[in-house]
Amino acid sequence: MELFNEVKNRYFQLVFRIINECADGRTKTDLVKIVHDGEFEQKLIGKNQQSFADMILNKGNKDEKLNLLSEKEGLFYPCIDSNGESPLPVRFTNLEKAWLKALLQQQEVKLLLSKNTLDKLNKELEDFDSPIKQEYFEMTNSVKLPEISQWENYEANFRLILNALINEKPIRYTNVDRNGNIHADKLALPVNLEYSMRDSRFRVSLYSIDEKRPIMANIFSLSSVIIVDEDIGIDRETAKKLLFEQKYSEQPVILEVTDKNTAMERCFMCFSGMERTARELGNNKYEIRLNYYLFEEENLIQNILSLGPYVKVISPQRIANEVIKRVKKAISL
Repeated sequence: MELFNEVKNRYFQLVFRIINECADGRTKTDLVKIVHDGEFEQKLIGKNQQSFADMILNKGNKDEKLNLLSEKEGLFYPCIDSNGESPLPVRFTNLEKAWLKALLQQQEVKLLLSKNTLDKLNKELEDFDSPIKQEYFEMTNSVKLPEISQWENYEANFRLILNALINEKPIRYTNVDRNGNIHADKLALPVNLEYSMRDSRFRVSLYSIDEKRPIMANIFSLSSVIIVDEDIGIDRETAKKLLFEQKYSEQPVILEVTDKNTAMERCFMCFSGMERTARELGNNKYEIRLNYYLFEEENLIQNILSLGPYVKVISPQRIANEVIKRVKKAISL
């Protein structure tokens, strides 16, 4: 059935998730939410305009019922007999195994996984030869920062912040910004962790309780990080809403890109995490519109500068002026 083509369609993965999550029974409300979160915006997919939720819940015509689940006492269970285990085990392709084995050698990945998980994965893959080697790849548009001198502290801070995120706890920390200013004993709620491919560093989005605003900090520049049990009057979801709703740029940044020396490719790499649109202007020129969050502005300006002479800021003038100011300063030095 084309609906479940595992290469072309997300519904294959959605069915996989539904069957496994129903092993212990799920309500109709639970299933509708899972489908809503995972399906395409176009919800009517059946021949008789059935929704995917209807097909999962065995509603409608006989030929459109998927019959993957059965209902017992208000809960839905998979028709597959699982004997208390996951009805559908995860199966990796050889390509996925090769990718995973190569990924496990990355130092940053070892921060994300427990030693127990790493040991299990390495044992499962020990007899599998991965053709993917780090030396085969050349990273472009990256910044070579100094090696992290105190890796143990970096790892400890990362795990503390990750633990604070999981348990929705605030932290106190000291940070040294790019200008060398020290911000000591600051109180903030971690909102999100992200990894920058450009400079090979983890960063953390924080909602500053002291300054009542979102900030971005490099984990390697933090010290004296501790989880505290203080009443801060805000939870993570509220902080995320403040970060993503109130701090959105009023105007998009509009760039004119001349596609020389893979400028367009580098442009899309630099701004891959932002909402963006592009259109062709002719004569090998393109217009890029970037919508961004205000806490990303500093990183956005740095990325524009890194793209060199092939990118021109059309608007807003404030961003263009800041780029010009920094270019003039660099020339003077």
